[in-house]
Amino acid sequence: MSEKITDFKLVHVSNIYSRNDSGQLVSQVNWKTEDDLDVYGQVWGTLTFTQNFDTPDAEGGHVTWAGEGFHPDGSKTIGFQEGTWEKSGNHTWKLEMTGSDSREGGVKTVSEISLEHLTWEGIVYRA
Repeated sequence: MSEKITDFKLVHVSNIYSRNDSGQLVSQVNWKTEDDLDVYGQVWGTLTFTQNFDTPDAEGGHVTWAGEGFHPDGSKTIGFQEGTWEKSGNHTWKLEMTGSDSREGGVKTVSEISLEHLTWEGIVYRA
């Protein structure tokens, strides 16, 4: 794995559901940090999942991230990533995404979501 940038833990804020033109369920899951992250400050953002209506118990799929970090000095970081999710247990999912942010450049995130704890935790690496 590449150089580690930071560990992160975000907590669930809310969900928004819609249906796209292909008849798929679009789930937008909003997250935030409880404390500042060393590199990104206070982070807010949205994971977006798309699922087919006829396979609600799918074991994996596509996911995207769009978010921003608010630094204590008043500056901001914007980030975008995309990748895959896969079921890793009873209401737990592993995510691997790559993309970039305006502070670090290319990044890769390896993480896990827990529905039981309403948390998303992982590590951000340089891509």
